[in-house]
Amino acid sequence: MVLEDARRRVAAFLSPLDIDTFLGAGLAGGYLLVRQDARAARGGLLGPDPQAVLAGAVHLANDLTYHSANAAGPPPSLAGVIDAADFRSRIAAFHARNYSVRFPDLRPLSPAVDALARALEMLIHQPVTASAFWSRGGMRAPVHYDDHDLIVVQLQGTKRWYVANQPSQLFNTWKGVSGNPPDLGTHDVVDLAPGDLMYLPRGTFHTVDSDTESVHLAMGFTPLTLRAAIIAALDHLSDMNRPLRATVAGQVADLSADTLAPAMAEAVGQLLGAIRAPGFLQAALQRRSSRVIGELDALPRPAEAPALGLDTLLRHAGHAFSHLGANAETIDFAYPGGHLYIHRGAQEAVLFIAETPSFRVRDMPGGIGDEVRLALAARFVEVGVLEVVGAGSPGVADLFGAAAPGQA
Repeated sequence: MVLEDARRRVAAFLSPLDIDTFLGAGLAGGYLLVRQDARAARGGLLGPDPQAVLAGAVHLANDLTYHSANAAGPPPSLAGVIDAADFRSRIAAFHARNYSVRFPDLRPLSPAVDALARALEMLIHQPVTASAFWSRGGMRAPVHYDDHDLIVVQLQGTKRWYVANQPSQLFNTWKGVSGNPPDLGTHDVVDLAPGDLMYLPRGTFHTVDSDTESVHLAMGFTPLTLRAAIIAALDHLSDMNRPLRATVAGQVADLSADTLAPAMAEAVGQLLGAIRAPGFLQAALQRRSSRVIGELDALPRPAEAPALGLDTLLRHAGHAFSHLGANAETIDFAYPGGHLYIHRGAQEAVLFIAETPSFRVRDMPGGIGDEVRLALAARFVEVGVLEVVGAGSPGVADLFGAAAPGQA
């Protein structure tokens, strides 16, 4: 997947909301409501029968969660589900007691949801989750907030949301001392119908009523925060500054603030100077993106090494995408699940691989030899970034484990 593909997919999902508006003022503002649009590609993300998709996800039985503000009894057990019929009967038992059931980890269940989540990951350089809520009529949710941003899409039935209209406090994710039960405060009442979309910044108090049986999809993520950007800058500076990596004398039990404060003040001053230096912050954010992308769920890999020749046709595999960084000698090719470190001598070929959705091995530019082209192709296929579309004339049969000359 290249950047233009990701933008098109997310733009179609958000329509008629402009994608740049969403990624800019939208993410930095309050909650947003986007009504169904004939051009929008979101109402069918779980297919024509979302309930059937969820009822068939028997493997999720032990991971389901649930909530209710008007439960008619304790939650049923999810232990020992034996088959799809048993699973559906357990869900019905939850619904009969006014519980809304949450299905996590939906990406493997729907290629459309997985592709959308991957496109969003490519745009924001953050992991994206997908879950669904299946409710029956008469259910009410407790007032609560989520510790990540949500894009909610109504897929089936209708739901009435009560959403606080004050700016979110954007709470940090760690737990503190519990206070009083959440108070919704002044709020808007929003009725969602199939195809409607709502964005809720993390920390937005809300609750939900279900008038009918309904299913909604929730895409979860945390955009880049100022705190995360500062941490990225500090991480980058510490890579170049040994004193920032030094062990603090006297650990927690014996730590003296009087001793530590001067060193910390010196470090903060160095960080301020570095952030003001041309190019430093951009490099820090690039390094952060590389780490985040490399830590995403790994791409599927081929069970066996395919035969590769110079006329073998390759393409970007599945939802693969990349982020490139480099130092004076080595390219860091980050992809979901890992990194390839490649000598700068192959830079033109690596850029070509990253930017070209489909090509033949012999098309790689850069003045490199055919042996290097084949070795590069084999390595990118091995980690799941590229996949074979078809083969032409015979070539090198097995290059797994081979290293391009000079490859780091």
